[in-house]
Amino acid sequence: MATLSRVIWNKIRNPTKWVSEQLGIERWQLRKALHKIKARNNLGSTDRIEIYEDGNVRDEFGEHIGNVFDEI
Repeated sequence: MATLSRVIWNKIRNPTKWVSEQLGIERWQLRKALHKIKARNNLGSTDRIEIYEDGNVRDEFGEHIGNVFDEI
């Protein structure tokens, strides 16, 4: 049985320093990774995403669009 990861960010604005700390990476690494993930999925800066504690990223419809750790 797969364990579900906890959502650590699901707001419209940019993730805070707390999010990068939860992932154990620098804030600039998080920004760069999210930019790549959003661009690859034709999402803009104002499109809502969810970031999970395991680095997975989903769009506002729950579709998996990438993983932060794959981009750093």
